Parts: sequence; C-alpha cells; structure tokens
Amino acid sequence: MTAKLMRLGVLISLVGLGVLIGRATMAQSPPGQIAEQELLNNDSVRIVLMTYPPGADSDLHLNVGPEITIVQDGELALYSKGAREALRPHAAHWLPEATAHLARNEGERPTRFWSILLKRCD
Repeated sequence: MTAKLMRLGVLISLVGLGVLIGRATMAQSPPGQIAEQELLNNDSVRIVLMTYPPGADSDLHLNVGPEITIVQDGELALYSKGAREALRPHAAHWLPEATAHLARNEGERPTRFWSILLKRCD
C-alpha cells in the first residue's frame, strides 16, 4: 500500500470516528484533572498509569506505534474503528499502530488504566 493511500485511510478513519462520537470530545475535563504517572519512557516503550475522573476523555488521537490498554479500576469506554468497547477491570485491549481512538470515563467514579505505548522492538 502506498504512503498516500495509508494517509487517506487514516484520514477517513479519523473523520468516521469523529462522526460516530460527534461532539463528544467537548466533554473532556479541564487540563490538570487527568493524572499521568509515567513508570518508564525509553526508545522502545512508554508505560503510564492514567487516572481519568468521571467525564474525562483523551480527545481523538492516534499513536505512531501500537498501544496496549489495561484497566485497573473503573470502566473505560474506548471508541475506535467506528465502534464503542467497554473495558472493565483486568480487561486488556490492543490498538494497532496509527489507529484513531478516544478513551473516556463515562462512569461515576475515577478510572485507572495502564497505557503501554510500543515505540519499536529491536
């Protein structure tokens, strides 16, 4: 697949996800309320424990490399590829590289989850 077709596919995915969730990103909590505890960040991987208060979301984004999400407490709604998936404690989710997504705490209590961003595997 050529680079132009890949970029077009990513753009179409972003637009589709934006249509699916509409103006949902407007619900993002004010900066500073989402807590990040970075445990490791090197050339190969970034591991972060995230805490989202009720109503907080990540805003629509994509990562250059793949991402693994593991929910520790609460529930996390993950919007990706035109679908919503509810992740509960001890659930793990794999996102391939360059996948547009949005994570949101739609519950009434804080959600804590691990975000493992794979940068490269040598």
